[in-house]
Amino acid sequence: MLEIANFIRRKRAFENKWELYDTISKNPGLSIYDLSKKINWTPGKVEYYIKKLVKDDMIENSMRIENNRVHRSFKARKVGHFINWDEMTHIQKPLKKDQQK
Repeated sequence: MLEIANFIRRKRAFENKWELYDTISKNPGLSIYDLSKKINWTPGKVEYYIKKLVKDDMIENSMRIENNRVHRSFKARKVGHFINWDEMTHIQKPLKKDQQK
């Protein structure tokens, strides 16, 4: 029974991470507050998953100071960033735009 509960928790955590990643990729530059309003989560929950996404190098975190207040915004990395093309022996690496015919 405990194994099933742990599986469900891991699945929900995975789904939450990807929901947040998808929201950030569609709306780059939003703050934690703006993200929490967009996906109807608490700011604490957004911050928790933001830390996980930053740790996994899935999003970029930028900070600026405006009127003596720190403003953090986030931008998702492209999917190609996660692919290790050196390990892909059966797939050909796509050409860059300037290399295409």
